[in-house]
Amino acid sequence: MQIIRDIITRVGRLGVSLAVTIVSIVLSVFITMGVLFVTDASPETYEIALIISILCPTLIAPLVTWYLIGLVIKLHQLEEKQRELATYDELTGAMNRRTFFENFNTLKKIANRNHSNLTLAYIDIDDFKTINDTYGHVIGDEVLKSFANTLKGSARGSDIIGRIGGEEFAILLPETDIQGAYAILERLRTQICSKTLRIEEHAINLSISVGLSHSRKENEFAVEQLIKQADKALYQAKSEGKNCIVQYA
Repeated sequence: MQIIRDIITRVGRLGVSLAVTIVSIVLSVFITMGVLFVTDASPETYEIALIISILCPTLIAPLVTWYLIGLVIKLHQLEEKQRELATYDELTGAMNRRTFFENFNTLKKIANRNHSNLTLAYIDIDDFKTINDTYGHVIGDEVLKSFANTLKGSARGSDIIGRIGGEEFAILLPETDIQGAYAILERLRTQICSKTLRIEEHAINLSISVGLSHSRKENEFAVEQLIKQADKALYQAKSEGKNCIVQYA
């Protein structure tokens, strides 16, 4: 199936249909002539059979091929959509929890092997339950989408963003020491709390709390350890009044 899709991509739907039609005509003529030769048909029969052997595939092959290629394309689109749903959170477009932690494991192994920095940030939208209770879940969903877009816009190309659950997000910052990560997250925090979201007739102000954990060059931390550290740092940020960044000590 993959080979067929590759051919369709390179040649195009029209090109494939034309090629199949030509091959069908050649085969039809070849088989017809073979049968007529074996049966010792008359010249008149040869002429009629030749016309039919060319006309039938010319009319039928393009229609059938075009339809089948359409099915292949639709199947490919469905597979891509299924793959996307299995990888990304449908609401925010961030990686879902499973895919995020799969990438985390991979990057952590690379960081340990290369003795490079890796920083994990847990980010929580402050008082999101109040937003849902006040404005409803539809507005709450719009808030999540807006925040995710801001988060993706502030991230670098190498950073990995995931929605861990509810209003909680995470970002992995490869090759980034704690000072660099703090600066990136502080810019994000300032941007979020200084902007008023306009959703329908509502004006909504947000703030975020952030917990940071860090794998230093000289140490090899397990993924589970970094996750626990980031979670504890986030809990501390919430305890300290929210709208702040706390590094796990």
